[in-house]
Amino acid sequence: MTLPFESLPGEDRAIPDGTSDIVAFLIDRYHMVHREELPRLIALARKVESVHGGHSEAPHGLGDFLHEMADSLETHMQKEEQVLFPLFASGGHPMIGHPIAMMRAEHDDHTDHLSALAGLANGFQPPQDACSSWRALYSGLAKLSGDLTEHIRIENEILFPRFGA
Repeated sequence: MTLPFESLPGEDRAIPDGTSDIVAFLIDRYHMVHREELPRLIALARKVESVHGGHSEAPHGLGDFLHEMADSLETHMQKEEQVLFPLFASGGHPMIGHPIAMMRAEHDDHTDHLSALAGLANGFQPPQDACSSWRALYSGLAKLSGDLTEHIRIENEILFPRFGA
């Protein structure tokens, strides 16, 4: 059995049922994608800020914010991959509730970052006169926001409850 997953256009994936399969899915579908996309989005944000800095709707500070967000997310994903996911693979641990609680708290922080990101990027709606780079940036940010939101949901609502947290 698989659980429904809001896929991207052209993407035909479902959340697997087994814990180890969910972990592999999270790493493949989210961790690797975040690591691939964030550097491109940072570069694109800096380009848009540099070229269109005088525009009244330019996203000032977006590149730096994305860089900080990427660093925070990378640290979080490493904790999952190096500590939490191996604990899941071994069937759990009596003290597993603590690292899960830490991950949930960090998920709350990431959700706050997504709200701030949407504010910096005008809800991911480029102005009418936006160039193709600006439009690509906001489209990529909307995808990142949706991906990270779903990533967090899968962990909080599907994976973590399997370990009583």
